[in-house]
Amino acid sequence: MPGLALHPERMLPADATLRPIARELYASVRDLPIISPHGHVPPVWLADDVPFADPTSLLITPDHYVNRMLHSHGVSLADLGVAQADFTPEQSRNAFRILCSHWSDYRGTPVRFWLESELADIFGIDLAPSADTADQIYDSIAAALVTPAFKPRALFERFKISFLATTDDPCDNLEHHAKLAADASWHGTVVPTFRPDKYLEPARPDWTELVDNLAAVSGIATDTYAGGPQAGAAQRLALAARLRGHHRRTRNRRGCHRR
Repeated sequence: MPGLALHPERMLPADATLRPIARELYASVRDLPIISPHGHVPPVWLADDVPFADPTSLLITPDHYVNRMLHSHGVSLADLGVAQADFTPEQSRNAFRILCSHWSDYRGTPVRFWLESELADIFGIDLAPSADTADQIYDSIAAALVTPAFKPRALFERFKISFLATTDDPCDNLEHHAKLAADASWHGTVVPTFRPDKYLEPARPDWTELVDNLAAVSGIATDTYAGGPQAGAAQRLALAARLRGHHRRTRNRRGCHRR
């Protein structure tokens, strides 16, 4: 079976003049704590510290970069667990088989880089993903996930994360952030991020319902463009929100003062 051998300097430039400089710069920072100002780690993972259920629900279903590539090659998102409330163990295993059978589709992409890094550097897997190795890799990951070393808080410490900003809906009550803040056994820094994107997209079919709910939750009128982004901000400031995250589809704001 083909192996998975990753060069330790695979991210450094190929240019012979630049490579030593990059090597020196990387060596000066690689052991420093991680400051992550943007990410998609659900705060409930750290608040409850429950072991991850299976390889698919960790590495495939929530990662839209991974599942979009598969979807572009004709794979149903439902077969990857997306928007599926009851995904059986066999379905989870089959989703992982799908990923491995499409491994060549990820060639040359950042997605393949981080998947290979996860497999080799985090889980210690030395098999290259393929239709033939899918079950063996799945079982190796599943066996690791039930150990204490792979619980969310243990990984947080292993990665030396000093600051982690999550991505939060303005209507989220931030209960998991509050739980972390009140937990004397928790010593990490996890803060919410104000992410109002979907409330700033008037073309959405559910936009009126969204902004009405935002007004109800925040107690701030959302019938003006100025009022909408303010709603929910006080709640986030109370829990140390320091960042805003935006990924808007359009910057056209004309007429946004009228609903």
